[in-house]
Amino acid sequence: DEATLKWYLRDRYFDVDEAEQKLRSMLKWRQSFQPQSTTAQMVAAELASGKAYVHNYTDKYGRPAIVIRTRRHFPLTDSKRLAAYLIDTAISRLPPGGEQIVGIFDLRGFQFAQNADFQFAAFMIEAFFEYYPRRVSQVLFVEAPWVFFPAWEVIKPLMRKYAALVRFLSVSELRSEFFTPEALPEDFR
Repeated sequence: DEATLKWYLRDRYFDVDEAEQKLRSMLKWRQSFQPQSTTAQMVAAELASGKAYVHNYTDKYGRPAIVIRTRRHFPLTDSKRLAAYLIDTAISRLPPGGEQIVGIFDLRGFQFAQNADFQFAAFMIEAFFEYYPRRVSQVLFVEAPWVFFPAWEVIKPLMRKYAALVRFLSVSELRSEFFTPEALPEDFR
């Protein structure tokens, strides 16, 4: 639709050729992966794991939030379809005039050997920057343990300039800066 065309033009700073190339890549991905056809029933097992969800309230800036509980993610599962489903769900909950969502990674209990998943991280980076460009305004890493930082050193260069969207913070900073007490995700109360 026209809004999507404008979105890609803005993303590529109105370079028509670059916008067309990126748009075609997204359309090809949507045709093969079919995220728009994914239903809650199709990702029910992944949703039941509790590893990620779209929060019912927006943050103080009006952004729908996807909360990822990294301690519940295990690399052997296929979480790509769940990720696309959650991104599409969060975007569908944008308030009028809203354009961006926020990703909150709860890193409490993260264990490198059990929860690090570089293939999934690469997919998320590709999805956010190729298929959902500029839809993520910020990525919040909450209570990152020291064992997370080797994984971050691998992921950060893949993000290039978008690594600037990442902020490491504590639960108390998340509470005070991003949510009202009523809208705070249950995990952080």
